[in-house]
Amino acid sequence: MPATVKLFEHFTRLFDFKGREDRASFWPYAALVFVIVMVVGMIVLVPMMAHSMEAMQQYAAEHPDQATVTSGPGQYSISVQGNHPEFFDDRSMVLYLIASFGLSIFLYSGAVVRRLHDRGKSGWWGLMPLPFIIYSTIMIPRVFASPAVNINLFFSVFFSNMVYIITLIWLIVWLAGPSEPAPNRYDAER
Repeated sequence: MPATVKLFEHFTRLFDFKGREDRASFWPYAALVFVIVMVVGMIVLVPMMAHSMEAMQQYAAEHPDQATVTSGPGQYSISVQGNHPEFFDDRSMVLYLIASFGLSIFLYSGAVVRRLHDRGKSGWWGLMPLPFIIYSTIMIPRVFASPAVNINLFFSVFFSNMVYIITLIWLIVWLAGPSEPAPNRYDAER
């Protein structure tokens, strides 16, 4: 039968992939992890964006002929001609991706597997969206790196993102469903 897991007990069971977990235990934890991941992501993202904005402002001041600054009540924008990779630090983006996706996988994995077990499904189904987001994350910089758009690459990333969204929704529907009332093969694991 499904087990009830206390909210903070999840943090001691991060790598416990055995047994079952009811949805009443899973969803408060899922919400808490979502908030944690968003806060950590913002802690990484805000300084990264501030650095980019500062670099763009400095470039606009040094090259007024190649930059347009528009400001007014409630708006501020800088439009720069050309490609300037120095505005954006690749290491910061890697840190952001590790902070958001890595932390999500780290914190959600055990609970998702136990919840899928409660539905009578293998925990491997929890990996369903992963290959698509990995492919898109790797390929999207290549789409924007070349001056001429590679339409095949663009559509492969677009298709991968669509499949990612579909598989993520599918997984969430499974996680939200009712527990399997009868004992199943995952009860013996505990």
